[in-house]
Amino acid sequence: MKKLLGIVVLGLLLSGNAYAKKGSGELKLSKTIMTEFLVYLYGASNPKYSDGANKKNHPMLMTISKDGKSSHYYYCPYAYCEDGNYVYQSIKKCEKRSNGSPCFLFAKKRKIVWNNGIDIKSKKRSIKKKLLKEPYEIAKIIQDLGFYDNDISKLPGINYDTAKIEEDTNITGEKDNYDYPSLIASLTSSHKSDWKEYVEYDYKYKVWFMAKRKDKGMTYSWQTGNNLKSTEKKGFDRCNNFVKEKPKRYPKDVICILYYKGTTPTTDNEKIMTAQTYYGVTKANLFFEKYPYVLNDIKSGENKQQLESSIDIVEKLKELNSLLESGIISAEEFEKAKKKILN
Repeated sequence: MKKLLGIVVLGLLLSGNAYAKKGSGELKLSKTIMTEFLVYLYGASNPKYSDGANKKNHPMLMTISKDGKSSHYYYCPYAYCEDGNYVYQSIKKCEKRSNGSPCFLFAKKRKIVWNNGIDIKSKKRSIKKKLLKEPYEIAKIIQDLGFYDNDISKLPGINYDTAKIEEDTNITGEKDNYDYPSLIASLTSSHKSDWKEYVEYDYKYKVWFMAKRKDKGMTYSWQTGNNLKSTEKKGFDRCNNFVKEKPKRYPKDVICILYYKGTTPTTDNEKIMTAQTYYGVTKANLFFEKYPYVLNDIKSGENKQQLESSIDIVEKLKELNSLLESGIISAEEFEKAKKKILN
């Protein structure tokens, strides 16, 4: 029995160590994760966890996915905190939103520990507290260490006193005159910063999703790829993972909505049909009936008619797809019939 217990304990220790690994190899941070790392370094205040609403926290550790597109971090609200099992927990939380890309430890406190083969023993890897008044200089260090390839002057500004992203300014203090879509322009600096990165990505397909929170804010996610169907699915999955992580933030019946394909706003019909495909007709229609303002053009009285029409379209497309899969019609005939139904 003692031997068995020893094996179990050893197994748990090995399992924990496996998740405590520091990252190694090439890592290129996306603009979003680069911004999150800068915010992490400053210790954004949080009245729930910090020692007062206006007090900043101490950076504890940050994990990042191998593809540089997802992250998670912990702060310490006290003078000292034990590492405990927080690396393991952070990696697991990071991997919930990383779409399969493994996550590893990137930084402990303000020291970058990810070994990408560049200046491993450099003192620059430990970001000194006095540098926090010069966010551009910090960004330059991270870029010199090989973790960021994009233009650092386009990163958003950070308020030294609050450790919050600055609205409408970049990291050099200049005003942001970017031409955003009206919906994105009405949202937070985080949305705006990500929108810029989203636009710059050179992929055949790009999709942007958002989900309404109880506080009237909008959680967002976006995805790029070379296949529309899989890109949309991954985008839905990523958005839903955010909702599942903190369900208390959202209405019980919330769903993620496809708002943009590329930089083009989706039509009401596209919003409805993509939601029906992912969530099922019943759940999607109940959502749009309850929250008709999510749609662009229709008035609440017309909502039911459009939803009923979209149900009919979905059923016809399913029937058509069944004919294609059974070999009764050719791919060419399928495409012609599909265009006729959608038009």
